Amino acid sequence: MSVMNKVGKQLEGQVLYKKQKEVMDYSDDIRIVATDIRTPENLASIFRVADAAGCKTIILVGDKSAYETKQFSRISRDAEKNLTIEKMTHQEFINSVKKYQPLVAVEITTKSENLFQLTLPDKCSFVIGNEKHGIAENILAVCQVAVHLPMFGVNGSMNVSHALGIALFEWRRQMSFIKDPSA
Repeated sequence: MSVMNKVGKQLEGQVLYKKQKEVMDYSDDIRIVATDIRTPENLASIFRVADAAGCKTIILVGDKSAYETKQFSRISRDAEKNLTIEKMTHQEFINSVKKYQPLVAVEITTKSENLFQLTLPDKCSFVIGNEKHGIAENILAVCQVAVHLPMFGVNGSMNVSHALGIALFEWRRQMSFIKDPSA
């Protein structure tokens, strides 16, 4: 028996699109708060992973210059067309923080918990920060919990868009298990 018989063939075009539509599920229960993301590549990847995970809303806080570049438009592959995008300053976000709670910071802190050992809330906003400096202190201070990913290699952190993708799909995994224990 060939390997192809065991794994099937790669889906493309309309067949792939039809398969994706069968599971499409944009949720108001999960949001992303992206603070001061400065590189178009990272921001575009964040939009693509948000769309892939069925997240409907991204709140851009602080520096939004990466959003207005040609690089962002090219790399995002129009993912932003499927999302609600809110833009605000740090202070505007802090003033309206109740609207987005609970806030789950995806950040390594002195009190962060292992993402895979924590039961995530049914509804929440994942807060991610700048590629170099992380989440600003004034935003981190309004978060209810911080989560980190266990790191098994030499590096102490990973790309913000990758960490967000893992967190979003862990949330999806937990929510599907809660709704359907046989899943």
